[in-house]
Amino acid sequence: MGGGIGGGGASGGGTGGISGSAYGGVNDPSRMVQIRDGFQVIPSITVAERYDSNVLLQAKSPGIDQSDYVSALAPQIRGLYKGSAMTVNATVGANAEYFVKNTDFSYVGANAGLSLDLSPIFSRLWNGMNLRVFDSFRYTPQPPSFLVGNQEGDTSNPFLTGQLVGRVNSTSNIVGATLTAPLTQTLSLTGGYSYGFLQFGTSQVQQVGALLDSAYQIFTVGMLKMLSNRNSVSLNYFDSEYRYEPDDSFSNRGGFIRWQHLFSQSATLDSSIGATVVQGQSPGSDAQGSAGHSAGLSNISSTVAPLGRVALTWGDSTTSLTMAYGVGLSPSFQFQAQPLFTNVVTLSVRQQTLIPELLGLASASYGRGDEIGSNSVSGVSYTSYVASGGVLYKFTPQTFINLTYLYANYDSQFGATNNSFDRHVVSISLAQAFY
Repeated sequence: MGGGIGGGGASGGGTGGISGSAYGGVNDPSRMVQIRDGFQVIPSITVAERYDSNVLLQAKSPGIDQSDYVSALAPQIRGLYKGSAMTVNATVGANAEYFVKNTDFSYVGANAGLSLDLSPIFSRLWNGMNLRVFDSFRYTPQPPSFLVGNQEGDTSNPFLTGQLVGRVNSTSNIVGATLTAPLTQTLSLTGGYSYGFLQFGTSQVQQVGALLDSAYQIFTVGMLKMLSNRNSVSLNYFDSEYRYEPDDSFSNRGGFIRWQHLFSQSATLDSSIGATVVQGQSPGSDAQGSAGHSAGLSNISSTVAPLGRVALTWGDSTTSLTMAYGVGLSPSFQFQAQPLFTNVVTLSVRQQTLIPELLGLASASYGRGDEIGSNSVSGVSYTSYVASGGVLYKFTPQTFINLTYLYANYDSQFGATNNSFDRHVVSISLAQAFY
């Protein structure tokens, strides 16, 4: 569900899934390994060069050169295991970047991911039960706004809805689980849990507004009915809570109906529609406290908001296409603590050319968020869009080179305060896996 109902899940790719990989992981040669029984360890490394027109991630100022040339090095280790009890796909990696002009911006970041399928062992306890656990961690001074090249059609991550702050050290983590337990041949019990947080550290530029640490958790439970081999319908209830440091919070709970339809082996539709009741809580502070957030949350009293999602995926041996739209709620993590009503649109295309080893990649993302339920005169809103395109050439199954151009435009508003800027990025990268 858009804006925070889903939380995560498995993604595509040769090794099965760690959620949140651009273009289904096609640009990562370590993901092209077919998983087999036993342990596999796959080291890989990526080197890249890029030109970035706006490394500050802020509006341009007279006399300040915001462009830079950046060299990057990203080692990674992927671990795979397939046994009679479970399947594991895990990664741990680092990302070191050197800035030619702004040498103080040079840094070393870290990331990790985990996808754990416990279905084999749990199906022995309950025939047909599926249980999957996922986790995604990221430390970086370049907070992402979208998952560029999202071929999962996932618009549910509340931290990837298009909102972007200036360059700042940030740590994020999302962990969760999904469960399906059959009651009959056509009726199943479903459930899920997701927890995530976003925390800001040292800011490397002057921020336009206060940055807010936040965390959330979501519970879901429902019933899934298989109508046919091509259709399924589920009725779901969810309860979620979003917390800001130190005390502000808002919650939303409601329900949605989900319909999944298989048009053919190549095309699928995943859609849902529902509603949520939003309530806010605040300890009561001045309109602009020391933490930079207001007591606006106390003004939210049983506000009803719609939510929904639709994702269409199509693919064959040469083409992969995903179009998705999600609407729902997400937390504002700049200016003041408020829930935002968000709309997210994503489009991703992967196309094999006449040269079998050459792929064309393109994607576009749009996000909009608007404050709801507050009587504050200073409303929070933003509009963002990103478009990228490029080519990927596979020298060998272990060696990929990728050339990409990206354009992004961001516009955030807080009362009379506006931060509007764009960004051009041209990059070339070489990835090598060892197996």
